[in-house]
Amino acid sequence: MKRWLTFLLVLACLPASGAEPVTVVTYDDIAVYLERQAAARVESLDEARLSAQVSATVKRIPVRPGQTVAAGELLLELDPADYRIQVNAAQARLEAADANHDMARHRVERARRLAPQNFVSEDQLLEAETRYRQAQAEHEAARQELNGAELALERTLVKAPFAAVVTERLIGVGALASPGTPLLELVAVDELEVVAGVSPELADGLASAESVRFESGGRSEAVELLRMAPVVTRGGRNRQARLGFVATSLPAGSEGRIRWTDPRPALPAQYIVQRDGQLGLMLLAEDESAEFLPLPEADSGRPHLLDLPGDTLLIDDGRRRVSPGQRVPIR
Repeated sequence: MKRWLTFLLVLACLPASGAEPVTVVTYDDIAVYLERQAAARVESLDEARLSAQVSATVKRIPVRPGQTVAAGELLLELDPADYRIQVNAAQARLEAADANHDMARHRVERARRLAPQNFVSEDQLLEAETRYRQAQAEHEAARQELNGAELALERTLVKAPFAAVVTERLIGVGALASPGTPLLELVAVDELEVVAGVSPELADGLASAESVRFESGGRSEAVELLRMAPVVTRGGRNRQARLGFVATSLPAGSEGRIRWTDPRPALPAQYIVQRDGQLGLMLLAEDESAEFLPLPEADSGRPHLLDLPGDTLLIDDGRRRVSPGQRVPIR
């Protein structure tokens, strides 16, 4: 009888079901934060092909391709001779309209004073007022004609709409330009953004990343996320991210990559195991039994983004040999 009691005590001290001891770790202990990257390029928000707005011969082009110009700087001059003549003619017509307007105003004022005394008939007063309104209309038309002529003359001087680099001259001195004729191409130097295509699963990590850098041609510059498109592009299956330079910028057209650390924790690939054809994670339940957490979107051999409480217990050594529901001793 004593021998049987001793045997039972020995059995009680053995690990349950003969399971070998395992070790456990918390999720905080093993979670990794992945380095991410995406192809990107620097784009200018303002790229313009300037065209002629009036017909004239190109007289002068004081800028060269590759030259940086300030906003408002003269880029090209068309021959203004015909338009100066039009301005002078319009000015003369306005002066004539001024004289007619003044005469009509004096006459209608005189007629209005004399009408109560019957020195001017109603028909004469009506005629004077009609001539005055006609003179007013003619004066306004002449003034608008002068404004149009001055605007056409002003358009013979083609100026930079923004600070930019002249990338191409599309016409030469002596050529005849007409409205719509391309003259010059400009790319803004100040309004620059880094454009990247980011896969949808990485978009949230980029949006919450502490720092992002754009690398190109051996240079690395800090950038910050400005906008993330809420739609996925048809061809690339990406979301477009637009970032701005924090300090120093790179030239428009620079190609490279953006890099950042995803602040979301990820499960290391070695902790992903397979049970019954499913990939998942072996956890330690509160009753010290093994629990299998399926990860349907995980890929074998790759870290997997996983949102778990940091104090969740994972089975470390022994995770591949234990079965779900099995009581496991911890060493």
